[in-house]
Amino acid sequence: MAVQLTDEVTWLAESYPHGERHLHVSVYLLEHAGTRILVDSGSFYHREQIDAQLAETIGDAPVDALVLSHADLPHSGNVPEFRERWPDLTLVSSSGSPAVVGLGHADVTAKIGGTMDICGRTFSFVDPPLADIQHTTWIFDHSSGVLFTADGFGNYHAPEHAGKPFGAVDGGIPTDDIHDYHRNALRWLCYVDPSRLDPAIDALFEELDVSVVAPTHGNPIEAADLPEYRSRLREAVERIAQADPHDL
Repeated sequence: MAVQLTDEVTWLAESYPHGERHLHVSVYLLEHAGTRILVDSGSFYHREQIDAQLAETIGDAPVDALVLSHADLPHSGNVPEFRERWPDLTLVSSSGSPAVVGLGHADVTAKIGGTMDICGRTFSFVDPPLADIQHTTWIFDHSSGVLFTADGFGNYHAPEHAGKPFGAVDGGIPTDDIHDYHRNALRWLCYVDPSRLDPAIDALFEELDVSVVAPTHGNPIEAADLPEYRSRLREAVERIAQADPHDL
């Protein structure tokens, strides 16, 4: 499904079964002044669905830049295909050693903690408080105010909640779906002091004027719904931290 989040940002997502629930694998398309940028490439397992949504939104127009949050397969799996399809594509890696993570062909390396101009747009590359591997960055688009949060702020979802932002789901995404996702995707959370994590997230949102949080593996969250999502995330992290790590 292709869902317009802002005037310039479209959510392209494949929802696939994960047990009795589903999980999104998302890429995001940014369009402005005749340029097109993708944030993450999605997994090659979901290429057919992503291609169909790209055709629906931009037809056969080329993509000018691909910005990666990190290099594991749900985020970079379609890089070879996209580079072959769009020879002039600029590939932006978040890793300071792109060849080590299989991205030796990257054109540009983003500095985590820095900013960069890409196709006339300013992006900040945030050191994330929630990440699954090293060299992960959250990506903030200053033009739209969308914060792309890679593997943080995600959730499982019921099949009928596929392609819906958090606020469009009746009652919002349940806390259990947020808890179970973070417990499985970010295994280190069982060792975290929740009282220290929350201020780190607070500081991020105080610094950035976020209009939408756009996770790779969750339902996007508009600014008005962030307090409720964050309340559920806080409860989820507290539950994970209180559990015996051997039971997770």
